[in-house]
Amino acid sequence: MEKHIDFVGRNGGQGEVAGQIMANGKLNVGLLRPWIGVNGRTYATVYKGAGDPKKPENYQNIMINAAGTLRRDEWKQLDEAIIPIVESRLVGVQDLITKGLTYNLGNAMGTTVLESHTMSDAMQAELTMDGVSRSKGDRPTFNTNYLPIPIIHVDYEINARVLAASRSLGNALDTTSAERAARKVAEYLESMLFTKKQYAFGGGVISSYLNYTHRTTHTFTAWNAVGKKGSDIIADVLAMKQKMINKHFYGPYTIYVPTAYETVLDSDYATSGTATQTIRDRILKIG
Repeated sequence: MEKHIDFVGRNGGQGEVAGQIMANGKLNVGLLRPWIGVNGRTYATVYKGAGDPKKPENYQNIMINAAGTLRRDEWKQLDEAIIPIVESRLVGVQDLITKGLTYNLGNAMGTTVLESHTMSDAMQAELTMDGVSRSKGDRPTFNTNYLPIPIIHVDYEINARVLAASRSLGNALDTTSAERAARKVAEYLESMLFTKKQYAFGGGVISSYLNYTHRTTHTFTAWNAVGKKGSDIIADVLAMKQKMINKHFYGPYTIYVPTAYETVLDSDYATSGTATQTIRDRILKIG
């Protein structure tokens, strides 16, 4: 299945979605989901612009001139099929969202590059009796960084005849393509986080956990290697934690474990009487 990336720049747009943004000046996701009402007219459900966007009362239905394709309940069927697929086991990106490690752009669809700045250390405090002696009066320097804002999407179609058949026979909408598309997008996002995949555009690069320039690394023998003991694994975790502390990252920490290590972590670490502690239990006791 092909993957396409849309761009919007000063010289125009590339891709179907980008074309709509250039034509309308911005993207309202609600307007891209027109639904057919019981009277045959087309409507869209849009955010009012105030209040919690997760609450239904902060949305309104408006009639639009665009031609609708799906009924409102059919859009719901697509959502119900897509959301579980996206959430299934692909936890890396969702962890970032859950921990609040996101940055919301005012018009993300109309922004191709995010500009940020890094600042050097500067100034030095002095200890004197009169406060008259001059302290070091330097100033911080700033570097400009750019982060591409691409779009990840998969193209699919709902056959008009299949759609008509589902309506006339009362069958549920076939959401197979929607499920696969959602899964492919989620997998692509996850691969950008956990593999050495990089994406460069506009003078900036999107890096992963594995190739970010300022990452901290630690090398150890595989946890499923022959002869690897529970105490060795704990030593590896403590060594990684110490490296983070040395760079002033004090937690909380998250460890992503390869599937090959899963059963190893459930092995016995220590047994006291009838109580058994697994290696996983011991790791979770580390602050």
